[in-house]
Parts: sequence; C-alpha cells; structure tokens
Amino acid sequence: MTPSIAGVAIMARHELADAVRSRRALVLLTLYLVGSVAATAIFATLLKHIEVEVSAAVGLESAKQVGTVSSTLWKSKPFREMVIHLTGDRALGETLLQVPPVGLFYGWLSLTFAPLLVLMTAAGRMAEDIGDGSARFILFRSSRLDWCLGTFLGQAGQLLLALLLSALGAWVTGWWRLAGAFDAVATMQAMLWLAFKAWFYALAALGLALGVSQFFSSPHLATVVGFIVLVGLSVLAGLARHFSGDGLRRLWDLALLLTPGGHRLGVWHNDAAHLLPTMAYLVALAFVYLFAGYAYLARRDL
Repeated sequence: MTPSIAGVAIMARHELADAVRSRRALVLLTLYLVGSVAATAIFATLLKHIEVEVSAAVGLESAKQVGTVSSTLWKSKPFREMVIHLTGDRALGETLLQVPPVGLFYGWLSLTFAPLLVLMTAAGRMAEDIGDGSARFILFRSSRLDWCLGTFLGQAGQLLLALLLSALGAWVTGWWRLAGAFDAVATMQAMLWLAFKAWFYALAALGLALGVSQFFSSPHLATVVGFIVLVGLSVLAGLARHFSGDGLRRLWDLALLLTPGGHRLGVWHNDAAHLLPTMAYLVALAFVYLFAGYAYLARRDL
C-alpha cells in the first residue's frame, strides 16, 4: 500500500493535537528541560570542585569564577593533544575541541539519554491506542500505513522541540553557573547544532520504539520490551566495535551498520563526508525498525 501524503499529514497533526490535549507534550517538554537543567547544574558543581582541587595541587589561588581554570586548560596545547590522542582521530579530536566545554557536555548528555527518554515516552504510544480500542476509530478514516507514518512524524516533531528546549535550558544554566568559561554566542550555536544532530540520532530510537509498540496492546509491556531491545542493540554495538577487524571479523561491521550505537561517533563530526552518511543511516534505521513493526500491524486483527 502506498502512503497518502495528505493522510500522513493529517495523522501527524492529530498526533500533535492529541499530545497537547492530553498534556503528553507538556510532560515530554518538562522532562527534557528539567533533566538538562539538573544535569548541567550538577556538571557545574563538579567542575567547581575539580577546579578547586587542581588550583590547590599546583599552588594557585582558586579562581573567583567557576570555569576560568577549565577554560585555560581547554586552550592549552598538552590538553588538546591528549584529547586528540584519546579520540584516536585527529580530525574528530580537533572538532570536539572547537566546542565549548558546556556545549560538549550537553552533546554527551543528549546523545546518551535522548534514546532512553524516547523509549519511555513513545514505546507505548501505538500500543495504547490498540489496547483501548481507539485505533479502530482512527483507522476508520485512515490507512494503517498513514497512521504509522503520521504517528512517527508527530512524535519526531515533539522530539525536536524537546531537544531544542533542553539545549536552551542547559545554556541558561551554564550562563548562570559557569560565567568564567562561557562564550554565550559560541555555546548557543554549538548546543543548537548538537541538539539537531542528537535529534537524528534519537530518530533511530523513535523508529524502534514505535516499531515495538505495534506488536503489543499493553503500553507498559511495549515500553519494557523496547527498553530491552535498545539495551541489547547497545551491547551489540559495543561488542562489534571490540571484535571488528580483518577477515571474518569484518562481519561485525554489519552489526555496527544495523545498530544506532554504531553511528554515534559519526554524529560528533561536522564535515559532510562523515556527517551526511551518518544521518542517512540513522534515518534509514528508524524506518527499518518502524516498518518491521508495521509488517506485523498490517496483518493484525484490531
């Protein structure tokens, strides 16, 4: 069956309207905002303690503003060479060093926790409508494919807004707590760019969440299974990185292609040669996971 653009758009609009009406959107935005603000505040507190210890160790007076020591360290050649060595990729290391410290922390935060939050908020979405029977009323005026794609697009729109809001919350917290190492304009640009890249990374998790959701009638069961699958894929990506190599070990590269974690490092790059294929793979994975669920939904008795 071919999807209808108008039908998909209607389902996406319905998903957004229903999220606002049921206050799911408010819960989602609040969850991302509070999480980013709290995590950035904790980061600032830890940074303050570290700077005090470093200053005491080298016999310097502690800086009055948090972040001053870190900013100086960030620009030092030995530290920069150490970061490049740890990444194992000079181009990637230099890219990371161009990002302000608080922006780099936000990037790590969003890439680490956005997929988990997506599973918590989206894995039960279609299962809920199937379980309470409301899917029958939706499908009376829409095809199953339009419903599937429209729900994905509606959830993707909410996710992008939530990540942008979380970036704003982290930026305000960093501006307030890290005045000594805070370039407001550069940090804002870095955070918005990282939020956009984290959105692509989280789309794969969204496709997985909604793919799993189409197999169940219980939102709670769908969430648990989705979480187990996501953790399993993360473990698989870690094993693939560890065991990949020459000869037959190249088969592990296939596992990296089929798991979101296999593309995480590529998200950090800014050059088109690395970033565009990474984004394409992540979107493709999102639809592979989504349509794996749809293949079951299309034949399911609702």
